[in-house]
Amino acid sequence: MKLFQILLSSIAMMTTLMLADANAATIAERAQGVWADEEGKSNIEIGPCGDFLCGRIDWLRESFDEAGKPRTDENNPDVSQRNRPIIGLTIIKGLSLIEDGNLLKGLVYNAENGKVYDIYLNPGGSTMSVEGCFAMFLCGSQTWTRVK
Repeated sequence: MKLFQILLSSIAMMTTLMLADANAATIAERAQGVWADEEGKSNIEIGPCGDFLCGRIDWLRESFDEAGKPRTDENNPDVSQRNRPIIGLTIIKGLSLIEDGNLLKGLVYNAENGKVYDIYLNPGGSTMSVEGCFAMFLCGSQTWTRVK
């Protein structure tokens, strides 16, 4: 009887772990693709980079500056990085599933002000809830729409 209980307990634990892994894969898979931000300023492509997911700028509504040149990372605090083109720039790094298993967390670089924030993604089918936070309590949120 005791051996049977141990066996059932082991099976239940393995099933829970397998479901958690499947949930993590599903959330990561749902996050991958190209997303339009809520304001229609940019499209961000989310995809694998090493063991994590990352996001890069795929399209900008205003991709050229006033002089007609492609926009660069002019607000980067590192002067040596200010000539990098904005299109193609990786702005989201290190996305991974957080403890509760329902959100992806990583870091996002805001090229408009040169600052880095925590980012939380909750991907659905055609939309994704996105929250950016500074110091864990100053947060802003958007809903992104899947482009492809």
